[in-house]
Amino acid sequence: MNVSEITTDRFESVDIKATLQEVLPLFRKPHKPAVLIFNGKEYAGMLTEKSIVSSIRNLKTGINGMVRKTPKITPNTSIYEAARLMVENQLRHLPVFDRTKVIGVVTTESLIQKAAETEFGSKAVSTIMSGDVISLDADDQVGKLINVLREEGISRVPVMSMGKLVGIVTMHDLLQLIVPNRSEHGEGSLGTKQTPLRDIKLKNIMTESVVTVKPDATIGSAAELMIKRDIQGLVVHDGKKINGIMTNTDILLALAAVQKSEVDPHASFTMQTTHGNLVDYDQAYVTTSVQSFVKKFEKFLVGGNVNVYFKQHKETFRGTPLILCRVRLKTDHNFYSARGEGWGADGAFHIAMSALERQVLNDKEIREDKRYETSDIVEKLDIL
Repeated sequence: MNVSEITTDRFESVDIKATLQEVLPLFRKPHKPAVLIFNGKEYAGMLTEKSIVSSIRNLKTGINGMVRKTPKITPNTSIYEAARLMVENQLRHLPVFDRTKVIGVVTTESLIQKAAETEFGSKAVSTIMSGDVISLDADDQVGKLINVLREEGISRVPVMSMGKLVGIVTMHDLLQLIVPNRSEHGEGSLGTKQTPLRDIKLKNIMTESVVTVKPDATIGSAAELMIKRDIQGLVVHDGKKINGIMTNTDILLALAAVQKSEVDPHASFTMQTTHGNLVDYDQAYVTTSVQSFVKKFEKFLVGGNVNVYFKQHKETFRGTPLILCRVRLKTDHNFYSARGEGWGADGAFHIAMSALERQVLNDKEIREDKRYETSDIVEKLDIL
């Protein structure tokens, strides 16, 4: 199945000399079109909500420093390969090229819709959802939200009040907040006159009508619901508590794993590495270490995918930057998430992998304990 079947020519073309104030209104358009940046006639990259939020500045700032370099695909690229590239590069759109000319884009929604029509769509949401849900309180402020979105590399956060789910805030909500309004905002400002943007409480910007789905719902039905509601993720809720979050990214990860299993039926795991603003890290070392880890526990883990995320902080020590590394391991029966911070990527990665191994060993020990039934171990231990 190739992307030629789902390529669309609906995208916005913007000159690289444009300002943030000029391009922000594009993100308010229906269906959130891809925003492609050109330097003259030459394709320069893409502008995304995430790249803007990561570089919030005065609205008169030029967009040049926010442009994301992107992979280039062709009409013959498979939907599974496109899914992998979207995940690895944290993109919702990919430009499709015929030699040197952009002929269209492929969207996350079109990929998911196409995949949902196959056998893949009959799987349960619980098999691909992210289980380590990060939530905030309704009285928390936007400043805390911005920090969470940047540090965790996520795009949405459930909002709680008195232990109950009362709303959700997304990257898009944050962008809506900073789009200038002539009647309320000063020229080039990022907040209202009365309240600085970072001090606004989440209950004032969150979406109260949270769209939820049950863990046993099919991926196909969940994908159809997301497309119908024009949203990028669902809160997985069993009626009593939050079980997880399923986003477009989770579906894309699973799609990438489908490609790997088709290429090599014996390969039970797939791996994605996201390095954000980090340039200097040993990718071969990371890959080899993850492969060794998976081989060590392959009989227990069975199959799934591993996502390694790096983020470079501003702090340095003798020229070595402080690095955050988060490793997420999603298997057929569980979800693990570990993080580490250290001076240099290797150190941070080693700390995260050590924490991950402790989690897996602990889970393995519990599951092999005959006193507990595997099916209800979570409820018995109350570990969620």
